[in-house]
Amino acid sequence: MKKILWMLIGVFLFGYSAKVEPFDKFNIKASVGGKVIEANKDLEAKDVNEVIIKLDDTTEKIDIKNIQNQINILKEEIKNQEEIVKRKFETYKRYQKLKTKSLEEKNLKFYDYMAAKNQLLNLKSQLSNLIANKNKLKDIINKKNIKANGYIEKIFVNKGDYVAPGALVAVVDNIKKQKITIYVPISEDIKNKSVYINGKKSNFKIYKVWRVPDSEYITSYKVEIVGKGLKLGEIVKIDLK
Repeated sequence: MKKILWMLIGVFLFGYSAKVEPFDKFNIKASVGGKVIEANKDLEAKDVNEVIIKLDDTTEKIDIKNIQNQINILKEEIKNQEEIVKRKFETYKRYQKLKTKSLEEKNLKFYDYMAAKNQLLNLKSQLSNLIANKNKLKDIINKKNIKANGYIEKIFVNKGDYVAPGALVAVVDNIKKQKITIYVPISEDIKNKSVYINGKKSNFKIYKVWRVPDSEYITSYKVEIVGKGLKLGEIVKIDLK
């Protein structure tokens, strides 16, 4: 009770004091497993937009090369088969016009044409599957180059480690904006109020208001204020006017 009372007195006499924090914090997890071949820990404590961790993708690159060879061969086979289908269709059409040919002979040419066409469709299906497998491997390679966009707080893996899918590999902060959290008494109307920081009107705006009283400060709402230009970790005085 004393804690709540002193908090209310502090609000009315001094405004709100709070620490400036990153706008957001998020965990980076490995989408696929693999051996770490590069973990650029020199990027810790820096704001970056680049690959910070690389997993071994040797096998995937070999597989892609093999699949590409198969694709090239299959494309040539398809090209040849398309010509065969074309010729068989022309033969079939000619037979249909010949009165000297029996119905059985005409049907045989039709079945021959259809068999060639089905073979062509089968080759095209194989090509689609190969392309899909190649794209999956490219996606795996892309995921093995783990990229971060933000302030690198911590990289948890080292070169030579093996990471499993879903393993936490880094923590990154969004510091392009800053966030301040305060606790406002339920009785106070903060709608349409401007944010003053250390006595001066700021570019910070009320970002979120929890309308359910806070579990610790049971007579207050939790309020997040967001803006730019403050130092992270700085303790500032907030007034809502």
